[in-house]
Amino acid sequence: MPPYLNADSSLTCNRRTFAKLVQRIREEFEETPGLEIDVYDGARFWALDPFTCELVLTRLHDAKFLVRTAAGRYRRSSAG
Repeated sequence: MPPYLNADSSLTCNRRTFAKLVQRIREEFEETPGLEIDVYDGARFWALDPFTCELVLTRLHDAKFLVRTAAGRYRRSSAG
């Protein structure tokens, strides 16, 4: 279970850990022009379970940093 979903951790710690993960993956997209990835490839690339990877990519999509293609792949938006 990812540390930010661990019932033994404080909610603040969980949010902080998740925020760091989101920031780390955002930086990957910033540092790698043209990166386009789906949830399963992202999970392997970042050593995450698919559920966690989807949460992170969805968060970045909701923030308008990423766009989702018709094929279900995520890439950096032109506004990102």
